[in-house]
Amino acid sequence: MGDIKPQNPELLTDSDVHYAAFHCCGDEDLIFIKCPECRHIMVFCYECDTLYPNLSDPTVRQSVPLTRSTDRITCPTCGVRFADYNFLVDKYLVTAAEVIAAGYSDLLSDEIRKRTGA
Repeated sequence: MGDIKPQNPELLTDSDVHYAAFHCCGDEDLIFIKCPECRHIMVFCYECDTLYPNLSDPTVRQSVPLTRSTDRITCPTCGVRFADYNFLVDKYLVTAAEVIAAGYSDLLSDEIRKRTGA
């Protein structure tokens, strides 16, 4: 963990996810991301390219092959393809306030929940 370094310090990193809620590859590296169009919030494992598209049910997951530079994530809500292959950058990351407003504060790390009072 700690591989994601956003320029904006308000954006969440891979240390800010409550990992116990997600299970994919056993070596999870998780990050909250959002659709740049509709702002739908998801979690992505950049270790095994697993997308958790429905945070109301973290057991729902889909494999997103990202092996070629032309591969992209597609938002499951609005169908927009992310413009960038490298989407683990500021414009796709989310703040704790966005996660809390969407009703997913339970998926934030204990540290973030304490800091925000969520």
